[in-house]
Amino acid sequence: MPGLWIMLPLALLLALVFLAFFFWSVRNGDYEDTEMEKYRILLDNDQDIDLSIQPKKKH
Repeated sequence: MPGLWIMLPLALLLALVFLAFFFWSVRNGDYEDTEMEKYRILLDNDQDIDLSIQPKKKH
C-alpha cells in the first residue's frame, strides 16, 4: 500500500508532462499539414543540395 502512494503521484506527474508536451507541439503547429510530409521526399529541391559533397569534375 505505501508503494501506491508513491507510484500514483508519479504516474499523474508523468501524464501531466506528456500532456504539456502534446499541447506545446499543437501550439507550435507540428500537426498542421500531415499529408504533405509523405510527399516531400518526392519533390525536387535543387537548392537544398550541398555542392561541397558532390564529386569534382576532372579537367
